[in-house]
Amino acid sequence: MEEREDNIIYEDFIQDREVKMINELCPKLKRHVYLVHVQVFTTDNLPFSPMTGKMDHIFFNYNQVSTEDVDIKGVVGNFYNSITHKYETTDHTFVVGVTRRNDIAEKTAIRLLRQAAKKVIGELNKRVVMPHMARPHILTDVQRAEQLLTDRNVKITKLSRKTGIPAFTLYNYRKNPEALKKTSHVNIERLMTQYYETYFNRNEVERFRFMLIKTVRAYLKETKNNPIVYNPVY
Repeated sequence: MEEREDNIIYEDFIQDREVKMINELCPKLKRHVYLVHVQVFTTDNLPFSPMTGKMDHIFFNYNQVSTEDVDIKGVVGNFYNSITHKYETTDHTFVVGVTRRNDIAEKTAIRLLRQAAKKVIGELNKRVVMPHMARPHILTDVQRAEQLLTDRNVKITKLSRKTGIPAFTLYNYRKNPEALKKTSHVNIERLMTQYYETYFNRNEVERFRFMLIKTVRAYLKETKNNPIVYNPVY
């Protein structure tokens, strides 16, 4: 077995992450290998499967972060929790890269490894869009105002008194909702106040609660056969 000596040649913090660059010496081969270690957080786009610890079925794209000069090849320090039977990140979990050439100057190696570290951090920070996840439609303020005005349970005369907007103007909006797109910001704000008072007082909270339940159930149903995206850590 080859004897190796590791020497940290550069240590930095990028976006509060520990980034270590190492000069690994193999005495028997008289060869230097330059490595980079980039710290991983639990909230990251994990570079390994929390179920198997391997690099299969994950969102982190190793090909995306490897450069012409640095090969991003794996992870060190991924901790296996014997209680949950899952792999977890700790403060000592790092994505590891190695220079493709060893006949380069140390300053050059540091520059190349820093470039690779920034790409790794970008991939770790990448927002992961979960597949097949039902997403609620978010109304704009104009759409909310239209919903309020076209609701026949809402009395225009009463709405006029509360908003200070003339009743004939509100009737015109009810007949022609497109006109709301050209109304003043002040009128939209007044209608928004009544929108929230009307619907939250009536059933908005309950509808929102059931919408969340429906969304979560749909997500779990779609992903129950995929342990990686089913895992609540995501």
